[in-house]
Amino acid sequence: MSGKVFKLQDKQAAAVEPEDSVWLSASAGTGKTQVLSARVLRLLLTEGVAPEQILCLTFTKAGAAEMATRVNEVLANWVRMPDEQLGADLANIGSDIRPETVQRARTLFASVLDCPGGGLRIDTIHAFAQWLLSAFPEEAGLIPGTRPMEDRDRDLLAGRVLRELLVEWQDNDPAAVEALEMLSLRMGPDGARSWLMRCALAREAWFGPAAWQPPMQDRVKRLIGLPADATASELAHDCVDGTHGVDLVRKVMWKYDGWGTKSGQKFAGLIGDWLLLSPEERFAQSGAFLGQLYNDRGLLKYQSSLEKKDDGVTALAGELYDWLTGVADQAALLALVDIITPALEIGRKFAIAWDEAKKREGLVDFDDLIRRAAKLLMNKDMSAWIRYKLDRQFDHILVDEAQDTNAQQWAIIDALTDDFFSGAGQKGDRQRTIFVVGDYKQAIFGFQGTSPQNFARAQARYAELLRVRRENALAERRNLSAHTLQELGLGRSYRTAQPILDVVDAVIDAIGHEAIGLSRTPEPHRGFQRPGLVTLWQPVPGRPEDEGEEDGPEIGVSETERRMADKIAEQVKAWLDRGYPLVKDEKNPRNATPGDIMVLVRKRRELAGLIVARLHAAGVRVAGVDRLRLGAPLAVKDLMAALRFAAQPRDDLSLACLLVSPIFGWSQEQLLEHGYRPKGRPLWDHLRDGDAPLVAQTVEALRDLLARADFEPPQALLHWMLVGPWKARGKLVARLGREANDPIDELLNAALQFSANSTPSLQGFIRWFDAGEGELKREAEGGEDQVRVMTVHGSKGLQAPIVILADACGDPDASRTGGLSLEEELPGATEGLELPLPPLAKEERVGRVSQAEEAAKAAERQEHWRLLYVAMTRAEEALFVGGALGKREKEPAEDSWYARLQPLFGEDWLDDPIWGARMQRGELPPPVEQRSQADLALPIVLPDWATRPIGEEPRPPRPLAPSASAEEQGADPPLAAEQAAIAARRGVLIHALLERLPDVPRDMRASGGRAWLERHGSDLSPAEREEMLERALAVLDVPEWRELFGPDGLAEVPLAATVGDQVIAGTADRLLVTPERVLVADFKTARRPPTRLDDVPQSTLSQMGAYAAALSVIYPGRAIEAAVLYTQTPQLIAIPADMLAANKPHLRTSQGKLSTPVR
Repeated sequence: MSGKVFKLQDKQAAAVEPEDSVWLSASAGTGKTQVLSARVLRLLLTEGVAPEQILCLTFTKAGAAEMATRVNEVLANWVRMPDEQLGADLANIGSDIRPETVQRARTLFASVLDCPGGGLRIDTIHAFAQWLLSAFPEEAGLIPGTRPMEDRDRDLLAGRVLRELLVEWQDNDPAAVEALEMLSLRMGPDGARSWLMRCALAREAWFGPAAWQPPMQDRVKRLIGLPADATASELAHDCVDGTHGVDLVRKVMWKYDGWGTKSGQKFAGLIGDWLLLSPEERFAQSGAFLGQLYNDRGLLKYQSSLEKKDDGVTALAGELYDWLTGVADQAALLALVDIITPALEIGRKFAIAWDEAKKREGLVDFDDLIRRAAKLLMNKDMSAWIRYKLDRQFDHILVDEAQDTNAQQWAIIDALTDDFFSGAGQKGDRQRTIFVVGDYKQAIFGFQGTSPQNFARAQARYAELLRVRRENALAERRNLSAHTLQELGLGRSYRTAQPILDVVDAVIDAIGHEAIGLSRTPEPHRGFQRPGLVTLWQPVPGRPEDEGEEDGPEIGVSETERRMADKIAEQVKAWLDRGYPLVKDEKNPRNATPGDIMVLVRKRRELAGLIVARLHAAGVRVAGVDRLRLGAPLAVKDLMAALRFAAQPRDDLSLACLLVSPIFGWSQEQLLEHGYRPKGRPLWDHLRDGDAPLVAQTVEALRDLLARADFEPPQALLHWMLVGPWKARGKLVARLGREANDPIDELLNAALQFSANSTPSLQGFIRWFDAGEGELKREAEGGEDQVRVMTVHGSKGLQAPIVILADACGDPDASRTGGLSLEEELPGATEGLELPLPPLAKEERVGRVSQAEEAAKAAERQEHWRLLYVAMTRAEEALFVGGALGKREKEPAEDSWYARLQPLFGEDWLDDPIWGARMQRGELPPPVEQRSQADLALPIVLPDWATRPIGEEPRPPRPLAPSASAEEQGADPPLAAEQAAIAARRGVLIHALLERLPDVPRDMRASGGRAWLERHGSDLSPAEREEMLERALAVLDVPEWRELFGPDGLAEVPLAATVGDQVIAGTADRLLVTPERVLVADFKTARRPPTRLDDVPQSTLSQMGAYAAALSVIYPGRAIEAAVLYTQTPQLIAIPADMLAANKPHLRTSQGKLSTPVR
């Protein structure tokens, strides 16, 4: 039921008390969203709390939308809910049910709608920061109109900044060019660009009191653990003859020499060569020397043979190894200075230029939003001004998913609550609270800069603040209601069956709570005592013939992963056909439908898209992946190939890709047959000369595209291709499946977005599209009955009765998610400064760098196990775990999810028709007496209109301009260009006189007309001007025309009317309207005017017939008269009514012809 209020249980009820500040640790499925919603409702029910005083901050848009929907639905229901039922709702959330409370509950919906901003402030923290900055751009140091940058905006701007810097460096900074060359050689061009962007994001390193400034060499030395004044000659002092370390080397040389073998002599000679070097050379070559003497286990080469001859070799070898390792590390660190220093220096230059470019372009990234909002709120004077302008005072702040909030985001929350708990912690008569909910076990967004340590530090900080507030309140004997921070935990799951939670607890016990990052073992999970099943499918093994098949039909996935995707599709199809029982609703057990199944993968890889494709091929309803790289789907590639061809017809590759796409459907053989041509000849030129029917048809279609390319924006071209004559959408979906619809729609959205922010040119769109991957995130809330396939990160906050972990065999050490950083300790600061490090080879990662690498690996490993916890707790009734082994793997990786789960199932493998074998814990519910999904499926009969192609959109009738049909071709012999211009000028001036002079008193017309001609025809001779004036006055002086040019006559009158299906629009030169008749006249300035009616050109008769027809509609029941005034003579020729009727306009041209585009 929409807007239903469930009864709060145990600690849930304690967490929603509105006068308490609460820190709530909520395990997965324990109803935290319900608690958050109930907390908001209790606050709104509290006397003195207005909706605008409440701020809710969430981690995802889906979470914000869900909370807002829940609260608004409840409030809407309360407006007209019966008293008894409303009282039950209030009791369910722990509120009193006094009459005044019930009455207040009924008014809350209107209060929320009426509050400033149009509702409760429930936002993601980024959306809140954007809202704040958009309201106060000047105070935040932004230009008005600044907008958040999209991924492609970022990539385009970064490329532009780098190009500008390179131009500048080429002339003025050769050291920077040399440093960039060094980075490009070490990392490749893409790696160098990624490094520069890492530096740009490490803004704190380049701005502020502790900013790094060149020269950086000494500071780099201190950063990596060397003295600032360390030099090679000083560090080489340990390699001088007579030192303990060199003496150890000599002793080992004697041991080899005394062995008396060729190998011994060889190594003795090698050591002797090293001893012949200078101390500086020994120091520089210490790393290579170490590798020559010792193996990877830290043992001397041939150490076991030497030990047989001399027992003392073992201790000597160990002592030398420790000394030589220390010297080699010092040498490696010193060499690192020459790598890190130039990398940081050009990183700083790029970061500063990047910051300036963003300001210049009016763009901010997500980090800017958070940083600037926090800075704005931390300004004491400014924050008061902001609250005044917004008419908001946030007194109650709720934070969801707090474990995934990073340090900068906590700075915003800290700024908002800065004066909540100072002194006795009371603002007038208002109590102020903070409510935070999170779960350390679900902190999985470390790659976005979050850290669960922030969650723990914030909890300690607020606990201390509220403790001090409580003590102050007691000491001052005021605000005695001030409480300490209520630290509560929710452990009962309302989502997952107990057998699944038992496996979750067993996993935590097996890997240890420290592996997740917890300081102590968490309480055992409690869930529903109902049937639940956890199944471990046998991994899909590799085969010898799989060698070399990494790049198969689906690039980026192995052959074993392809087979695994096939098995998953087969398994899901079997469940839906045979029926898989679900019993969470004990009163109404049922069989699973597609919407009950969720497939999860660890990483954003091509595997998710492959599973979607396989499910679709099996006839299973499936949604698209939750993350979509817009340039990757084949449908998008085909449409972009069409646009690339339209922009550059001689792009042979794009044209060939378009021809073999589903849009045109050529086979490879047809392309070879019709595309074979002389070397150097463009494919498009070759096809245009072809005469085969297939080629001619294709060329005609491509010409249609080219005819539009220069005149229509990208989104219009795409729309024409998709639903126009090409019918590209239907063809792409027929070949690629329904999942092609999503990327097609997103491509259209991208084209619209580009046109909204840029000049919509085709080439500009292609360049913008190619600037980045354009990854799109789509919220998957399970509203449709489709299987959902997504990453574990994307599933956060979601759930499903049946969950499949598809790639549980993956090795967490196979790839790292981010670069290394070192923390610089700052005097007097509680936190250090993070400095990014460029990618380094294995032998270069020594000393503090090696320690930082180990710490990063440990943090990633903890997140790896927390990710498993999140994945397992998405399941309500059944969890299935599977995976694929690598080509040469015999078993899953040691620290893979699968390897840690397998020992929990014992040794009893069961036969499985799809997977070969399986192990399971828990129990499968009894079958549900219900027809299977296949039996229930009825053939869908679509109405005719659903499959009938959409026709051309009807266009309105094209207006007929009567004057356009009155061009008197042939009335006058052609004139030279100069004479034609003079004649046209003369006609315009006489026409203007006839328009203006009728309004001038008769005795002033000559002087007024003469003055007007002097101003507007000053380039003409006085005689020419006088001749024009005489002709105009002669027309006005004709007695029978005086009424037309009298005070009742109108000049330059616009006319528009619909005659039949034809719109007639034009301008009458002179119009006289009386109660009995309407007279219309048109002026003609022909040099050789006709002298009688029979000589009037047909075009002029058609024009006047059109005017008469329009006027008969405008003035029905009046006599319509028309005449033509030839100013050269002057002569007014009246056109009889029968001739006007004969020349009434008719639609001789069909609507289709009127709308045919010109190619």
